Amino acid sequence: MIRTPSRRAFLLSGAAATAIAQTRSDKPVSPAVRYRVLGRTGLKVTELGFGSEAVSDLSVFERALDAGINFFDSARSYENGNAERALGAALRGKRDKVILCTRSYADNARQIALDLDDSLKALGTDHVDIWYLGQKDNPGQISADMLEAQHAAQRAGKIRFRGVSSHRPAAMADFLIQQKFDVIQIPYNFAIGTRRDPFNLDATNLDSTLDRFKEAGIGIVAMKVMAGGYRGVKIDEKNLDIHARSGSRIAAIRWALRHDRVQTTSVRMMDRDQLEENLKAMSGDFSEHDARLLAAYTNAVRPMLCRMCGGCDGQCPYGTPVGDVVRAIMYAESYGSYEMGLETFRRSAKTLCCSGCATCTVSCPNGVRVAERMQRAQQLFG
Repeated sequence: MIRTPSRRAFLLSGAAATAIAQTRSDKPVSPAVRYRVLGRTGLKVTELGFGSEAVSDLSVFERALDAGINFFDSARSYENGNAERALGAALRGKRDKVILCTRSYADNARQIALDLDDSLKALGTDHVDIWYLGQKDNPGQISADMLEAQHAAQRAGKIRFRGVSSHRPAAMADFLIQQKFDVIQIPYNFAIGTRRDPFNLDATNLDSTLDRFKEAGIGIVAMKVMAGGYRGVKIDEKNLDIHARSGSRIAAIRWALRHDRVQTTSVRMMDRDQLEENLKAMSGDFSEHDARLLAAYTNAVRPMLCRMCGGCDGQCPYGTPVGDVVRAIMYAESYGSYEMGLETFRRSAKTLCCSGCATCTVSCPNGVRVAERMQRAQQLFG
């Protein structure tokens, strides 16, 4: 069942600000946090970072701060700006204790500049530490005036460091290194690490691409580390009687952090239970048991999970960006955020023409049942 996030009118009210300031008497003991340095920025960031969209209880932010998490990530468009407003309310009076990131998905310099000003207002701060140009998968999506808008914001003190988020880091590597970006945020998870990629976009050279970023001093933030994080998916594997939402979350975070190419993560934590579980990831390293667990999970979600390999690019005769549509469904079904899924669908696919096809001709090299996913997209976003 799809759970539509609350508009959070209460959470953004004065009552919420009062509630978040109250001291809880039942605070659990926090695991020790671990830190890494984010590339040449010199920022000392917690290995577990907080992806702030779809949080329905501001006390989750308070608990994260109490536990020692110092890396918080958002975006102008998340929930029509409500995600930034909620995060801003949570960080009131604590801004100097955190590293704050946000992004604009706009495709022109004027709009990204407007988005930044709106972000600063919503977050209640005069600057962010990292400002990303969001979802840029080829250099042609970043114009010279967009680059200048980022530099101008840096000169004005509105941002400290320049970032890009991208689903295709190998395709962006030369450009980002040449333009001396400070941070890149990329999908990085155990499923991507084992995918079949007929175009060799990332599968065999992803770690070597990350090595290039590291050598250039570019900090790396891993997103989508849960590979969908599908709730309720039973893992049918001998001696692994578990569900996808339990120990696999810890294993997934540890996988992304298993070497120093990645410095931190942006993980969505919608409630206290998710937060408490994810905190445990910093108390140990990736193990053989973790590897077996994730292999079983990967097999269970294979028909649904887009691994962002690009293998379906251009296959649809009507030009449907199949990978984007499959990810939009994931946001709605797995993340429990219908609004995020709808936003992604509208930004990329807009409309589907599947009703005109007798059979779907698109084939996924990693086993996604494309025709079923396209039908599901029409049911959800139609």
